[in-house]
Amino acid sequence: MQEDMHYYGTYAMARAAGLEVKHARVIAYAAQYVDDSTANDSEVHKDGGMFQTIATAHTNSEAIENAVADHVEQRHVWVPFHFFPGGKGDTLSKKLTCVKDSELAQKMVKNHIRHAVSVKNEYGLTLMGIMAHVYADTFSHYGFSGVSSRNNKVDGTSFELDVKDPEVKAYIMNKFSSFLTKYTPRFIIKNYRNIASRGASIATGALGHGAVGTYPDRPFLRWRFNFKKDNRDSGWRDNPATFLEACEKLHAAFRDYAEKAGISKKPVPFDSIKGKVDEILRLESAKEGRIKAWIEAISSGELFEIEDYEALHFSKHDWEQQKDDFEYIEHSHEMKKKEVYQFHQAAIYHRDYTLKNLLPKHGIVVL
Repeated sequence: MQEDMHYYGTYAMARAAGLEVKHARVIAYAAQYVDDSTANDSEVHKDGGMFQTIATAHTNSEAIENAVADHVEQRHVWVPFHFFPGGKGDTLSKKLTCVKDSELAQKMVKNHIRHAVSVKNEYGLTLMGIMAHVYADTFSHYGFSGVSSRNNKVDGTSFELDVKDPEVKAYIMNKFSSFLTKYTPRFIIKNYRNIASRGASIATGALGHGAVGTYPDRPFLRWRFNFKKDNRDSGWRDNPATFLEACEKLHAAFRDYAEKAGISKKPVPFDSIKGKVDEILRLESAKEGRIKAWIEAISSGELFEIEDYEALHFSKHDWEQQKDDFEYIEHSHEMKKKEVYQFHQAAIYHRDYTLKNLLPKHGIVVL
């Protein structure tokens, strides 16, 4: 999923679930920041304290190439944060494949809600945001795994896209080509549907959904293809339907958290907004247009009772600035009050819980 869902959709679901702006903003910011925290850095304060960050994503070509070569990096980042293993199948490769709303994902959600309540005055909100990102991605990334695997490779001649607007269809096909160009050596693509997909698959080492570009992340898209292995038909992937499921599940998780944390305020039943959410998800538009649709629905009060101020603008630089300010604060321990510090607390908790606790209990040892 992209920013329209990870920030704006998440924010809308959190607000509708009964969370106030100040809480929903942090949750939504953390959900989107999972895609923006790309560095494993450490900064030492003049008093000797240290602030260390962890990468929860890689967004540039050099980092992608490193991830392909480094299987440890794949398992630190892609597996726990973007392709949560479904635990199904008789081989490790199959167990690592992401499954929509899997039993393991549900266990993760329940655990994180419980833990977030226990640390609600520390990093509870940022943990809920990370949970929201990981859980939502199971509704878009299912069928692919976060490790290099031949099971991720697809037949580039088999794509079928169900898009009504021809301009939008051309736009997303061009985006696919741009995705390929970004992560492969430069060469002229003479056969878009075949060579492009093959190139992307090679470039990412059959990692994640690289061979299908951003098709899984576009909420309005219905599409299908064949996996290369055994020429297996993916069947129609109905993104609007699965994204709507994700919204409903997030709403339920946020409502559960708000009630257990004692911060619930005027929750709205999901059924009362389901039609409007579905309408937004089915909008055939580039990301900017989809973000605008969320903002307009929120601002008009169609999803919940709005407050004087709603957090309707995301910029990753807000938390990046908090990182940069570390060296200038008087005492290093003051950093623990910063949202970016709490995000990395939550990220480490989620990664360790997933890789060292939950997955091993289900026969999946990847790190």
